Amino acid sequence: MTIQQSRESGPRRLSVPRSAAAGLGFGLLWGIAARTWMRLISTEPQFTWAGTATILGFTSITGLTLGILYGVRQAGRSRWWRALAVLCLPTFAGAGMVFLPAFLLGGLLYLHHLWARLAGAAGILLSHGALWASLNGESINPWYLYGGFLVLSLTLAAGAAELYRPRQTRLREAAVAQE
Repeated sequence: MTIQQSRESGPRRLSVPRSAAAGLGFGLLWGIAARTWMRLISTEPQFTWAGTATILGFTSITGLTLGILYGVRQAGRSRWWRALAVLCLPTFAGAGMVFLPAFLLGGLLYLHHLWARLAGAAGILLSHGALWASLNGESINPWYLYGGFLVLSLTLAAGAAELYRPRQTRLREAAVAQE
């Protein structure tokens, strides 16, 4: 295959199993980053291995789910696959609840419409408001607290954007209609 032929065939897409494996890896990395952030902001850092394993398990399942959704979207499969996103919800139980607005609305931040970006930014701001409300007057280094939370919220929203992106077949049909 020549370079010209590879350019004409378009970008290479991941298969569903590969995108699922990549999602699993990214979910695990996000969980490690979240647990590290929790350690940095904790006033009484007493974590258990069971709690850490639970967090990493839930974030890995969330990453796996988002990876599957990416793969099936690239393959042009039905939108009904997005119902799998319900598997992501246990990640946001308990203290993870402050990330829920970033997951549900923050993904809109990565779309091309102004209204979607505004709604996505509102989701990130709602997450920050929920974090601020949950502090109960504790004094924590604000750089670790808000900086780490912003990075985690934006990366979570980037993954959740998969819930809102159009299928590839719809994009191809729109391109053909414009020609």
